[in-house]
Amino acid sequence: MSCAEYKLLALDLDGTLLDTHGHIAESSREAIRAAQQAGVEVVLATGRDYNGILWEELGDVSVDYVVTNNGSAVYQVKGRKCLFEQCLDNRQMVPVFRYLLQKGVYIDVFIDGRDYAPPETMPLAEKLDLPDYVIRVLLANRTPVEHLVEQLEADALHLQKVTLNFWKEPDGTYHSRNDVLAYLKGIPGIVLVDGGFANLEFTAQGVSKATGLRFLTDFLGLSMEQIMAIGDSENDAEMLRAVGLGVAMGNAYPSVKALADAVTDDNESDGVAKAIRNYLL
Repeated sequence: MSCAEYKLLALDLDGTLLDTHGHIAESSREAIRAAQQAGVEVVLATGRDYNGILWEELGDVSVDYVVTNNGSAVYQVKGRKCLFEQCLDNRQMVPVFRYLLQKGVYIDVFIDGRDYAPPETMPLAEKLDLPDYVIRVLLANRTPVEHLVEQLEADALHLQKVTLNFWKEPDGTYHSRNDVLAYLKGIPGIVLVDGGFANLEFTAQGVSKATGLRFLTDFLGLSMEQIMAIGDSENDAEMLRAVGLGVAMGNAYPSVKALADAVTDDNESDGVAKAIRNYLL
């Protein structure tokens, strides 16, 4: 396809649009504005929940739609309207959380576009090997969720996604990560990915950023071939495969670079701006 035929630009946040300090370069904002002025719909496609998006970093750039929680929920920004949602099965998650709560890992559960954490795991946040800006967002947005297992048993939650973060042992390994990874690989009905920072994320079976974008293209009267997407992590892989032009960041996982149609510079070197100008405008 020619550049003029791409009508939607999907941008991952962490490791892509955001640099290692959690900022968006002005060059990226300028390129996004230029794409919008050329008639391209710009959409954020992130593993974050709605409330976790760094809206202030967008500055004078506005977007109408966001694909959140790895594609399990799509929102229209005006009115914070949820247009699409595909949640985990509450009752299936009961034994999973009984297991996870015994493993000493930090647990985030994303419900209705908001970030919650079981109170017993919240003190672990200070031990996590994460960038400062991620810790700041995590601490600012999380809300304790009491009696999580009991609420799941009562089928009372809209559980869009679960993220697990791991702290480092003195020998440099991540506490319980290998055990948790092996356990979750044996759970049917979920999609398990590494979303960056050595975390583990899971959603309902069949969910990915690609499924969120498919809903949005139907909603907007577009096709997946008319999308250019940029990402860096495992949770971007299906999206990059499914769109007309999938661009991997220079800092992307090798497996993500291997499946992409093109590779741009890294998130410290204007990678997003260069991709937009090279492949879209």
